[in-house]
Amino acid sequence: ANITKEVVLVLKSTVPVGTNKRVRNIVKHAAHEVHVVSNPEFLKEGDAVSDFMRPDRIVVGVADDDNHARSIMHRVYHPVCLNTEKIVWMNPESAEMTKYVANTMLAMRISFMNEVAGLCERVGADVHSVRHGVGSDERIGSKFLYSGPGYGGSCFPKDVSALVHTGRE
Repeated sequence: ANITKEVVLVLKSTVPVGTNKRVRNIVKHAAHEVHVVSNPEFLKEGDAVSDFMRPDRIVVGVADDDNHARSIMHRVYHPVCLNTEKIVWMNPESAEMTKYVANTMLAMRISFMNEVAGLCERVGADVHSVRHGVGSDERIGSKFLYSGPGYGGSCFPKDVSALVHTGRE
């Protein structure tokens, strides 16, 4: 596409680590400067609008010396950051990695509780009582501690696989 002025290109998708750098390489000879930002979404299934309007954090990966992109992203998110600063600034590679690590961490908690449920059955413990006791520890919290047939959705399986692949490269 032909751009007619300086632009900020925001990568919202969950992408492999290094994608921002590859995109910057592709657009480096554009007629006008293209600032590339990694800004992964952290939206829960069924809560996308609410999560966007009231995010717990906004991860923005921007090059350290790219003040233009940083300024634009700050303006974009200003309406949802009126009460507190929710933007977590980092380099693009860290932003790309953060998305994979967050989803993998949640998937690990579910998988771990599935293993705990099996162990509880073998020793006569009640997994719901154990979950409540462990989840009451504020360092751990109660979210994603429910055992069941596994985890699914569109993100967890592919993000776990992608993080494993990244580790093997």
